[in-house]
Amino acid sequence: MRNEPRSLLAVLATGALALAQDGAVEQVALRVSSLRPNGACVVDRGKRDLVEVGDRVLLAPRNGQPLPGTVVEVGDRVAVVELADPSVVIQVGTRGHVMVPSARRAAAAPSTSVAPTAPGTATEPAPKPAPAEDEWQPGMPLLGTTRPPRPAERPSSMTGRLYGSANLVRTLNSWSQSFLNTGADVEIDNLRGDGGILRFHGDLNWSTETSENTGTDLRLFELSYERGGNRFEPWRWQVGRFLQRDMPEFGILDGVEVGHRSEGGDRFGASFGYLPELDEDLESFADLQLAAWYVWNQDVAERLSFAVGYQKTWHRWDADRDLVVLKGRYLPLEGWDLQGALWIDFYTAGDDLKDENVELSRANLFASRRWAKQGGLEFLYDHEEYPELLRRELPQTIQPATLVDAHQDRISLHGYVFGSDGSRWFTRLTGWIDEERSGGAAELGVEVDGLLQERARTTLALFQVQGLATNLFGGRIQHGGQYSFGRLDLLYELGFVHHQGFPNDRDDLLQHRLGGLWTTDLGGNWNATFFGDGTLWDDQLSFGIGIYVQRHF
Repeated sequence: MRNEPRSLLAVLATGALALAQDGAVEQVALRVSSLRPNGACVVDRGKRDLVEVGDRVLLAPRNGQPLPGTVVEVGDRVAVVELADPSVVIQVGTRGHVMVPSARRAAAAPSTSVAPTAPGTATEPAPKPAPAEDEWQPGMPLLGTTRPPRPAERPSSMTGRLYGSANLVRTLNSWSQSFLNTGADVEIDNLRGDGGILRFHGDLNWSTETSENTGTDLRLFELSYERGGNRFEPWRWQVGRFLQRDMPEFGILDGVEVGHRSEGGDRFGASFGYLPELDEDLESFADLQLAAWYVWNQDVAERLSFAVGYQKTWHRWDADRDLVVLKGRYLPLEGWDLQGALWIDFYTAGDDLKDENVELSRANLFASRRWAKQGGLEFLYDHEEYPELLRRELPQTIQPATLVDAHQDRISLHGYVFGSDGSRWFTRLTGWIDEERSGGAAELGVEVDGLLQERARTTLALFQVQGLATNLFGGRIQHGGQYSFGRLDLLYELGFVHHQGFPNDRDDLLQHRLGGLWTTDLGGNWNATFFGDGTLWDDQLSFGIGIYVQRHF
């Protein structure tokens, strides 16, 4: 196990040796605005932001595990992102960024036009006036025609969204997964005239909690004030409740974070405060943490980056966790993308359950390659164990014997090839193993534009799933497109289910699944998503219906 960190970093270091100076990349901030079936989401960036199909996306959810993805569709103001791991559950409003080549922005800049002259007429070129003090000078970037305003010189502005949702879910004979919530996610730039940013995200939620009690919770996800961290002010600080920026793997913090950014893009910093519990109440002041980190970047584009961070926690003043996070990424404009992260726990004399002194509690490795107009490959590896903690991080209590041996390793391969008619043939293979069993899944299908109607995409696929105690074989048809009344996605699956260990008269079931999702513009920056999903196993029905409404401003 101790060789795994060294081998992973060796893979990333190999990318460093092959990296060519092929131009800079800009990180354009974005948010998830809505969800799509089967591991896809819609983000609030599109053609007007120079986003194109194939661009790389990295999302930063609140649980601290960054999620890579790829842009597969682009509209004027939005884009559809396909996540590398379609099984993850992501929340609307999740922040992230998309990598946009700077050369693309330079190419889109308006060029200087020359007035036409009559044929055969010779003209003397007009003398160029001397550039003003704040205009473009030789040696400046192409877009440097004016001095960019400093953060404190920008007018104060407020952006964000208001949202509300209702879900009615019936699973067998239970309604426990139903919920109602409404909230706001707001960012105020240059509030006090000093270039700082005030952020707030909270909601009022009614649901069945992990304690099986139904209640209403006022949940505060973020309330922070941040200043600095740019080329004008290299030192930055942030105070309040927020997801730690350079090391989101360390989680949400109630406290303060201080960091410094060098001219070359390197960053270092530290944070101090409390870690809220990741449940419905987000209660705090039980787990104190102190963390520090260093991030090395080859350049300001951060296409080649390595980081190391250390976090020490105390649970009600008793020493708890010693965690080291190592991560890196290699994102050239052409070639293989590599991203990896390691969570390494160190155990001391107070930890009695674990035999080893060092444990690789989590490891993620993602590699992808896209060939223009041909296809692509994606590899995903995930390893997870449960560290010995006094802090409660899981919704249920794990017995000591289970905690010692519990682990899961999962590897996934996703490959796709583009046909001459614009279709996309794809396959996805997944295998997993834990302390007791193993399983996997396989999927083969094709996506075709305009098969059933114009401006719509149809997907046909066959799949096989081997779970803990269930085997499933089936087929799926999925159809989605843009219409005058909005975006409509429909899904139908037919599956044959075999339950291992059941009596012969109840071990085989026929499964039908039908789902639909309709997203429409309500006007005035309001949009709504209506969805429904139902699964029928012989005479047992589970279903969910709901609505999600939000207004961007």
